[in-house]
Amino acid sequence: MDINENLIEREAASCQTCGRQFSAAVFRHPLNASRIVSRQLHCEPCIETEKQRMATAEATRRAERAEEEMRAAWERICPDEFRTRLEGGKTDEARLEREQPQLREILAHPLGSRGLILRGPTGAAKTRCMFRLLRRYFCASPRPRIIAMSAGRFDREARDAAGTFTLTKWFERLAHADVFFLDDLGKGRWTEATAGQFWELVDDRTKHDRPIFITTNLTGETLAESLGLQRDIAEPLVRRLRENCEMATLTRSKS
Repeated sequence: MDINENLIEREAASCQTCGRQFSAAVFRHPLNASRIVSRQLHCEPCIETEKQRMATAEATRRAERAEEEMRAAWERICPDEFRTRLEGGKTDEARLEREQPQLREILAHPLGSRGLILRGPTGAAKTRCMFRLLRRYFCASPRPRIIAMSAGRFDREARDAAGTFTLTKWFERLAHADVFFLDDLGKGRWTEATAGQFWELVDDRTKHDRPIFITTNLTGETLAESLGLQRDIAEPLVRRLRENCEMATLTRSKS
């Protein structure tokens, strides 16, 4: 609504912020010109400075909220053990870089249709390296949907979902994620049903060019045996992983 200029007057005043003299606006009531509704207490430069301060403060609050949301989202993906110290975790990034010379090559793996399998003995920092790669993906824009879990958790969730008749929903969530990482594949014996779900997941994701990331202590041959898969499933599973994933063999640091 336009303000009737007849209801606005100017009078000399001292700015309550800086103390300088300025021409303050005085607003009168539209129905009673003798009644002053409000008067300007601060000069224009101080008003503009306050607006800028408030805008900066709001931008800072938004940035802090975004940072907190990002931190919480990463913590849901990456366990404390594998987050760096800057991320509030226990991994010494400098030490990891020293002890695992292949880290730089691992971090160069592009996010696309091809996944990555890190194989090697316990203590070769396979999981730490993989989470560093996932962190790089996590920080991309737009942020990909990342699901990371251990082989043991995969087994538990598969059995729980089957028992509660939510297996389809659970499977679809894993199948449609932009990034799926399974840690310590072959560690612990799965049920035949769990192994079957893993084969279905590999089959679905590779058919739709969605990458799979895996760490394991085993070779392809020993992996099939460890999972307890029948030969008619084991052979195509290993072949599919080899066809759709790069492979890197890590060794344990001697230091």
